[in-house]
Amino acid sequence: MEYKDISAVRKAEEKLLLLLKDTDEFPSERKISEELDISRSVLRSAIHHLESENALVRVNGKLKSNKMISIGLLGNGSMSRELQMDNRNSEIIEYSKEIVEVSTKKIQKFFKLEKGSKLIRLIRFRRNNGVPISYEVAYMDYQKFPKIMDVNFDDKSLYKTLEKYYSIKVAYGREEISCVKSDDDKSSVLEIPLETPLFKVSSYNYDDEDNPVEHTDQYLAGDKFKYILSAKNIFDYKEDE
Repeated sequence: MEYKDISAVRKAEEKLLLLLKDTDEFPSERKISEELDISRSVLRSAIHHLESENALVRVNGKLKSNKMISIGLLGNGSMSRELQMDNRNSEIIEYSKEIVEVSTKKIQKFFKLEKGSKLIRLIRFRRNNGVPISYEVAYMDYQKFPKIMDVNFDDKSLYKTLEKYYSIKVAYGREEISCVKSDDDKSSVLEIPLETPLFKVSSYNYDDEDNPVEHTDQYLAGDKFKYILSAKNIFDYKEDE
């Protein structure tokens, strides 16, 4: 009897995910139970389990399918472009913009600046279908790009802005991925509990003449993203025996 109960719930989960695959609206429990021909108690058990695995999320008290965003690890495109390719309904909100001093030796070395030099620090956050998904901190050389301070970056591309005002294109970059815990500020913006694990993606980007353009730290909700690595020309690979 116990086996049959578990099996029924698992089948309900599969049916439920298929039903929600192409919609953002969560129907009523009554409508779902009738459409899937399952009991309300089995449906509730399935919903509870899918919530615990982050397959379903609650937004303003309403359940929605959590459609994870796939990002190419070695891709050169911006986050906005990745979301557009995935047909996402995303928006960017400028959180703050200020002039700061170089804060670490690593950033100082990347920008090739003296200690105490000024940088623009632009903080934005991104929402996808109304759900906060990323907190992004970008740095640029204030002496090179002062006009950036006059631009409102709500739903505006940083790279396109640099191209418009300075005819500069980002040609390539390097990414470093680590895992950190959310602090008070990121927890508030991303609407997650304090010390929730986040992807931290640090990118260092250059123009086609090898000049540093901008450095960004992205903090991404780990239950909403997956990174994909595609590799070519791998020869003679063997696992350790």
